[in-house]
Amino acid sequence: MRIETIFKTIYLALLICLFPIYTMGQASLPFVYDGGNPGTSVTGLTQTGLGSDYITSPKMKFDTSGDNLILNFSGTPGTLSFKIKWNPGTSLTRFPGDFTLQESSDGITYTTVQLYNTTNGTALPSGTFVVESFTSLLSSSRFLKWIYTARSNGNIAIGGVSLTAGNSSVLNISTNTLNGFTYKAGNGPSTEQSFTVGGSTLTNNITLTPPIDYEISTGSGVSFVATNPITLNQSGGNVANTTIYSRLKTGLVSGNYTENITVAVIGANSTSVTCNGIVSPNPTITLTDVTDPTLTTVQGSPVSQSLNVSGVNLSVDLGLAISGLDAGLFTLSNYSVTQTGGTVPNTIVTITYTPNTSGSNTAYLTFSSIGAMTVVRTLNGISSIATDLNTSKDSFVVTVENGNVLFNASVGETVQIYNTIGQLLVQKQTIDGVNTISVAVRGVLFVKLGNKTAKVIL
Repeated sequence: MRIETIFKTIYLALLICLFPIYTMGQASLPFVYDGGNPGTSVTGLTQTGLGSDYITSPKMKFDTSGDNLILNFSGTPGTLSFKIKWNPGTSLTRFPGDFTLQESSDGITYTTVQLYNTTNGTALPSGTFVVESFTSLLSSSRFLKWIYTARSNGNIAIGGVSLTAGNSSVLNISTNTLNGFTYKAGNGPSTEQSFTVGGSTLTNNITLTPPIDYEISTGSGVSFVATNPITLNQSGGNVANTTIYSRLKTGLVSGNYTENITVAVIGANSTSVTCNGIVSPNPTITLTDVTDPTLTTVQGSPVSQSLNVSGVNLSVDLGLAISGLDAGLFTLSNYSVTQTGGTVPNTIVTITYTPNTSGSNTAYLTFSSIGAMTVVRTLNGISSIATDLNTSKDSFVVTVENGNVLFNASVGETVQIYNTIGQLLVQKQTIDGVNTISVAVRGVLFVKLGNKTAKVIL
């Protein structure tokens, strides 16, 4: 019985303490008051210990430690402003006491919004009122309290109290970040991504505004229609969750694109959706040799020529292929070239032409990689009938030294030097013994002496 009696006593004491707070009535926002001691005549205001009013604003006098004024209001708070003045009792230039502005959601537990003193708070000048303004009150707060926490010199005057209504509308958004928009330069747009937007207790429509390099729509796929802005109309204060599709615009240069879609409605805090996208550089295949290769030989005798190929920004290896009616007469040293980190360094590819009859042959050499523009070269093969003059019946030893071709011969023989495409570079009569012939062209050369042929690299 004793425990139950103690419990009931505590419960009644709490009710008695809290009863004045919850029965004093709530002020509606916006709230404005610039009078003196409100007593019990102003809805939402209750005071404890305030002294006689000052004649001019600010009129409410806090003249004893513990004096306080409480404003209880309904709705979300917006901007609070009020006048505050320190009237010193003796000659001092800075306020030496403690005066506190507090806020609370329940009228029981308060947190400090602003402390006025000379050490760790805001100092007040002597005898001059200042206007204070606060825009960051907690949205859950429904009580404001001004209290003379510690009085040591003079009185505090408060007046010109104004509290606006804050944002009470609610915006619902499924995400604030969309990642992975991408395409290769020269293409686009990117694939779409989506988020949802809705709202409640709205007094205005929701507006979505895309940034410069992105598009938004309420439709997807073939129904995607870029719209700026998108307006979602409220009905009865509500907007049902609506799917919004976004994509990176077509035609952008390579680079990173991080931009925000703005989502706004009057009466609620605006928000945004950050879109992160990349336009990648074009994959490119480059051939240093810009002409179509022409390979000349005699039937049954292979001849080779080289090309230089490279690539950048590739996503897969470089592939090579030969096509056409005469493709079987041509072979390659490489049918693929590996890319590393998107790059193919300069690589030599050798084409070999092996005709089995005389005449002209044509095939097509193709360089390709996904996303890159395909490069095609026409391979021209020319073969002649083998004779004693153009058929190698024997070989002989040829060396190179200091840009010269050296070989042994008898006097009066004819020596001919060709490049790999069959062009005659040198023709002259030999001397007896070691012949030294200067050749300006560098590379693979064919040296023909009578019916003997040798291949050298100069």
